[in-house]
Amino acid sequence: NTQINKEAWDYAKEIYLWNNNLPSSFNAASYSDPNAVMEAIRKYSIEPGFTNPVDRWSFGIKKSEWDDLSSGIGSDLGLNIFFRSENDLRVSYVEPASPAAAAGIKRSWRIISINNNTSIQTVNASISRIQNAIFSSSSATIGFKRPGNADTTITLTAASYQEKPVYLDSIYTVGDKKAGYLVYNSFLGNMDNVKSIFSTVFNHFSNEGINDLIVDLRYNGGGYVELQN
Repeated sequence: NTQINKEAWDYAKEIYLWNNNLPSSFNAASYSDPNAVMEAIRKYSIEPGFTNPVDRWSFGIKKSEWDDLSSGIGSDLGLNIFFRSENDLRVSYVEPASPAAAAGIKRSWRIISINNNTSIQTVNASISRIQNAIFSSSSATIGFKRPGNADTTITLTAASYQEKPVYLDSIYTVGDKKAGYLVYNSFLGNMDNVKSIFSTVFNHFSNEGINDLIVDLRYNGGGYVELQN
């Protein structure tokens, strides 16, 4: 990755918003990959009036990884998480074609341990460890508390899978009215395929004569502008 890291650094010196703050002594070759380079330079995003660096989002990945990401191909354990409270970590959703789905993991299960570590808290050190284990590791052993069932521990191995951007579509009848409910998790994927899925869903909604439409974007991280039209 030495050459790739160098190129990431060279581009940063030209187009990073805070490029005037970047030190000439920075050694890009000492980092593991281009994303580590970009994470390292965030600390130089100093703005008057702010105590801490303001850049928390810049990242860098290889083109092959970006092609997978923009095509809706996941390469992780396949579950997303959220803190319901300070030390109550839950599964928010599971990608249907992922390792987590194959293992039978369900939305709302509570995570009580990760790699035998039972410290599940919203402090920075704990969050960083949890994020690395769930989203960046090749495998993880996770303990779950399941509603109405005994606790269980499952070891997951990361794998490539096709994400499902239109996660759920349902129709709810309330009184004499019908509401269509659509969970749209990502504006990514093969655009022709996603448009075809939308056509099928909205034809169904139309045929059922819905009165209202609910579009759930809670877990949507963005993507192609063309898919938001």
